[in-house]
Amino acid sequence: MSRSVLTATFATLLLSACALTPEEQAQRAAEQKKFEENLQVALAEQCDKDTADLMREQFDQREYASEKEKQDFKLRYVEKINEPMFQSCYKMAWQNYLSQQRLHEIRNAYYHDWRWRSPFWHPWYW
Repeated sequence: MSRSVLTATFATLLLSACALTPEEQAQRAAEQKKFEENLQVALAEQCDKDTADLMREQFDQREYASEKEKQDFKLRYVEKINEPMFQSCYKMAWQNYLSQQRLHEIRNAYYHDWRWRSPFWHPWYW
């Protein structure tokens, strides 16, 4: 076999070994969805505890004994979520979260940039 065929075969095997299986992809997607739901509930909790509880109940998709209970829940949920004060507070909490994430990224970038440019820190010192 030629060297290029062996290299291509090795690269293919290496990449296929690193690929995620469908079960792993499904697990990661479920974890991501759970993280997003928990984030939404945490942000809503900053504004209104009752609305956050309703959001958690909506995400958990609880079974209701009757159709009337289900309709009552939907009405309460929509009423609480669409309340103007809650909407503005939730939007502000969301913007605050995004700003904190961006600030964290900037701090990390600055730290790593400073560390590599500093005359007092070099990889060969370690």
